[in-house]
Amino acid sequence: MYDVITMGSNTLDIFVHTDQSEIIGIRSKTKKEELISYPVGTKMLITKLMHNFGGNGANTAVAFSRLGLKTAYLGKIGKDTNGRLILQSLKKEGVDFIGARGLESGFSIILDSIEHDRTILTYKGCNNELKFSEVKKAKLKTRWFYLSTMLGESLRTMQRIAEYAHGNNIRVAFN
Repeated sequence: MYDVITMGSNTLDIFVHTDQSEIIGIRSKTKKEELISYPVGTKMLITKLMHNFGGNGANTAVAFSRLGLKTAYLGKIGKDTNGRLILQSLKKEGVDFIGARGLESGFSIILDSIEHDRTILTYKGCNNELKFSEVKKAKLKTRWFYLSTMLGESLRTMQRIAEYAHGNNIRVAFN
């Protein structure tokens, strides 16, 4: 029996910082925006590069595990190198993976501006492809489900998980 099962996305995140970005202000009649600017067609030096795994479902699973709760993560992780890294990280953090495997994992590049505002380029990979038929119902023994934003087939599966929770007196938190 788990204390909590989280459901949401998982990604391999690459944080990139360069001193060569600029902030450009754009103004129209209705709004004012600031944009990160990079010179077109140039090679820029990266001054700091970090990688970590992320995604709302995976991150909250790790947080709950670090709080001492018996935790599982329900999602879809790719059968690629990034997926292996994500699975290793979950295991290292004491989180059981009870989801399914897909082709390509989610991936994000986080661009850090000179003012440290982040712009995120994200590839969802198989995050949105979890089918309810792929969920092992016998592994859904928990006190809580923590559900976070999903799209596509995974959103429909999340709705079914909420119905399952209601029918089995399992509490649900949604972010």
